[in-house]
Amino acid sequence: MMTKKRYDWIWFWMGVMAVTCSIIPNFILGEDSIFTAHDQLDGEMIAYVLQARNLFGGEWLPEFMGGMWKTALTLPAPACVLLFLSGNYFAALLAMQAAGRLAGFVGMYLLVRKSTVGTRWIAAAAGLLYAFLPFLPVYGLSQYGIPLLFWCVLEIREKKHLLFCYGYVVLFALNSSLVLAGFALLGMGGLYLLWELWRRDPLETKGKFRLLAAWLLLLGVYLAENVRLLAQILGLGGEIVSHKTEYVLGTEAFGEAFLRNLLKGGQHSEGYQELLILTTVILVSVCLPIFLKTGKGQPVLAEAVWQGKIAGNLRCMGACLGWNIFAALAAAFWTGGAGVTIRSSLGELGAFQLDRVLWISPCLWYLAAAAGAEILLALWKESLGSLGKAVLGVCLLCLGMAAGVTGVRILMAGDVKSNLQKLRNPDYDLLSYRDYYAVGVMEQVRDFLAEQTGKAQEEYRVVSLGIDPAAALYHGFYCLDGYSNNYSLTYKHRFRRIIAPELEKSDYLRAYFDDWGNRCYLFSAECPGYYTIEKNGFYFQHYQPDTEALKKMGCDYLLSAAYIQNASEEGLRLMNEVPFETENSYYCIYVYEVE
Repeated sequence: MMTKKRYDWIWFWMGVMAVTCSIIPNFILGEDSIFTAHDQLDGEMIAYVLQARNLFGGEWLPEFMGGMWKTALTLPAPACVLLFLSGNYFAALLAMQAAGRLAGFVGMYLLVRKSTVGTRWIAAAAGLLYAFLPFLPVYGLSQYGIPLLFWCVLEIREKKHLLFCYGYVVLFALNSSLVLAGFALLGMGGLYLLWELWRRDPLETKGKFRLLAAWLLLLGVYLAENVRLLAQILGLGGEIVSHKTEYVLGTEAFGEAFLRNLLKGGQHSEGYQELLILTTVILVSVCLPIFLKTGKGQPVLAEAVWQGKIAGNLRCMGACLGWNIFAALAAAFWTGGAGVTIRSSLGELGAFQLDRVLWISPCLWYLAAAAGAEILLALWKESLGSLGKAVLGVCLLCLGMAAGVTGVRILMAGDVKSNLQKLRNPDYDLLSYRDYYAVGVMEQVRDFLAEQTGKAQEEYRVVSLGIDPAAALYHGFYCLDGYSNNYSLTYKHRFRRIIAPELEKSDYLRAYFDDWGNRCYLFSAECPGYYTIEKNGFYFQHYQPDTEALKKMGCDYLLSAAYIQNASEEGLRLMNEVPFETENSYYCIYVYEVE
C-alpha cells in the first residue's frame, strides 16, 4: 500500500508532467510554433543570435545597425547565449521556454511548502499557475526563477542545502537581467538583511553572514557580466552617447498608475491575479475573526494550532501584500509628475524603468494566495460543528473556483493556447516563428543576391520595409536598421535623414521616432505602426525615403514586403519582377537596389 508520504509527492510529479506536456505542441509544430513577437522575436532573440555569432569577436556587432557596440543588444540572460552557439535558434528558444516553466513550477512549489508550512496540493496549484504565466522565455530566469531564488534564501538562512543554494544564486544571476529584475531583487535583499539585523530575536551571527554572502554573490556576478554596460553608464566607455539621452518622458496620473500596477502589473509582468487575490483577502478577512472565537469569546483553536497553521501564514500573506503595495506605489511615483521631473534631470539614467520592480510581484501574489488558502483550510480542519465546516467548505470552494478562472485566463493569454489552436487549425492566423523570420524566403533573397552580385553577405548592406529587420538579421544579412534600447545618438540622427520625408507626413511617426526611437526602422506614413505586411492586398503608392541619405550610409539593397509603385522616381531599381515567397509564407519580398 502506498504510504502517505509517497502519495503526497504525486502532486509534485503531476505538476512536473503538466509543465512538460505544455511543450509538446511546440515539438510537433516545430518552426510553425507561435511565440510572442513583441520584445522577443523582434528584439531579444536577435540579441542572442548576434551575440552568439560574435561571442569572441571584440566589442562590436558588425551586422547590426551598420556596426554597433555590443551593449546595444544587452542579453537579458547572458549564460543562455551558449544555447545559440549551435545555430539551431528555434531549439534554443524552446529550451529556454521549457527550463523557465519548469523552474517556475518547482520554485513556487518549494517556496509555498517552505513559507506557508503548505499542503502539497495547494503548493502544486500555486506552482502551476505561476509556471504558465505568459512570461517571455527570452528573459531566462528573470521572472520564472524568482520563487526558487527566494526558497534558496530561506534555506541559506537555516543552513540547509548550502551548496545547491549558493550554486543557484550564481546560476540565477548568470541567467537573468540586472536591469530588468536584478536591481529590484538586490534592493529587496538589502532590505531583508537590514530587517534581520534589526529584529529583537535576531538570527545568529553566522546566519547573517550566510545571507550577506548570498547577496554579495548575486551582486558580484551581476557586476561582472554587466561591466560594459556599467562602464558606458558611468561615462567610462569613451565618447559613447546613447540615444536614450533624447527620450521624452511622458507622465501618468499617480492614482491610475498605482491601481494598474497593483491589479494588473507592469510591462511583461502581468500576473492575472486580481480575482484570486481579492477573493482570498475577502474570505480570510471575513472568516478569520468569526471562526477563531466562539460566541462566548473563547478560542476555538488551540495555541499550537494558531502558531503552527494560522499565524505564520497570516504573516506571510501580509508581507507579500505589503511589498506589492510598496512596489506599485514606487512604480507609480516614477511615472508620475514628480518622478518624471526628477528623471528629466538625470540624463541617460532618467530612461531607467523603475516599474521593473513589479517583475517580483507575480511570485508574491501567488504566494499570498497560497498562504490564504492554507489559513482557510486550517480553519476548516479545526472548526467545531457541521455548520462551521459547511461554511468554510463553501469558502474553499469559492477560492478554488477563483483559482480555476485565473488558470483559464492565464492559458488564454499565453502561447500554449495559441499553439493548441495551431495544431487544430494549421491556418490559424497568428504569425508563427517561421512566418516572422521569413524562413524559406530570406534564403531565396540571400542566394539571389549572391548570384547577381557575387558578393558575400558581409560585403553589402540592406534595410527592410514592411518586414521587421529581425528577419534579415536572423538570416545573416548586414543591416542598417534594427531595434535597440541603447544605440548611438549620432546614428539615430543620421538614420533620421533617411525617413525624414515619411516622418513629416505623420505626427504619430514623428513623435514615435523623435521622442523614443528604439525602433530604427524604415517607417512609412502609408502604414504607420505596421512592421510586418502580409503578402497580397497592399502596395506602396507614395513611399518617399531620402535615397541619397540611404546611399551615404552605405545601403545597397532595400528588401520590401510590398511593391513600391514609385520606386524608380525615388532612386530604387526593382531587381526581381516576381517577388520571393513560398506557398505558405507570410511575406513576399521584393528586392530593390539603391541607385
